[in-house]
Amino acid sequence: MKKFLYAVLTVLAAAAATFMVWRLAGPEAQPIKLKGQVQTVRHLQLTAVGDSLTHGVGDETDNGGYVGLIQGDLEQSGVYQVTAANYGVSGDTSTQILKRVNQQQKLQAAVKRANIVTVTVGGNDLMHVLQKHLLTLSAKDVAAGAKAYRRHLTSLLTALRKLNPEAPIYVFGIYNPFYVYFPKLTAMTTSVKTWNETTKATLSQFNRVSFVDIDSVLTKGTGVQGTTSADKAKLKDAMADSSKNPLIFETDHFHPNNAGYALMTSQLWKKMQATQKWWGR
Repeated sequence: MKKFLYAVLTVLAAAAATFMVWRLAGPEAQPIKLKGQVQTVRHLQLTAVGDSLTHGVGDETDNGGYVGLIQGDLEQSGVYQVTAANYGVSGDTSTQILKRVNQQQKLQAAVKRANIVTVTVGGNDLMHVLQKHLLTLSAKDVAAGAKAYRRHLTSLLTALRKLNPEAPIYVFGIYNPFYVYFPKLTAMTTSVKTWNETTKATLSQFNRVSFVDIDSVLTKGTGVQGTTSADKAKLKDAMADSSKNPLIFETDHFHPNNAGYALMTSQLWKKMQATQKWWGR
């Protein structure tokens, strides 16, 4: 029995000595990274301000157009819980949006607490210029309208920045919904280009403000891929008819449809990913 106990003690002593040597000279322990670990969910406040494109006119699901879609995309990541406030009003020009920002307390409170602000603006400003001059539209008329629009947009962004100095602001450009109907109407194409260039030039004066291009994906209605057989059939039918834009709401031939809003959201998401350090911490 004594020999047995002596042998056990000898083994334990050797094991203890070996363990101590390993602790002193061996590699440092590394934390185990488990797949599927639960991440801390971060709350985001998304405040959307603007015209009918923010309101979601043309979205047949009544989900708020791109606002509902980007909220869903963020939440599906499993990292963010998003509260979205939609302050889009159909027909609003830049001055009318500014007036609401300056006067509506609920809108102001939503902008103040926002982690992300999105803005759709400019389309109705340009439409007013086109309607005013109609068939007599000249480059001079467009330039004068763009100059006034730049002043109004500057005032709008200044007001938003005053309410929230930190949150990134994503401002959508405009597109030409009439291109497929009047592809040779170069005045409209040129006017849209001038308006978007004016918007980009105005945004360059502000920090953490990004331009979201939608002209390149909505105007000609090309490059869309349907996800279901029904979507593909509708797309094929629309593309076969040169008088249709598969991204435009057929009821008014002006606003995006569900597919159009999906592409708007995709363009917004690209900008948000490129500037995630502004909002995703």
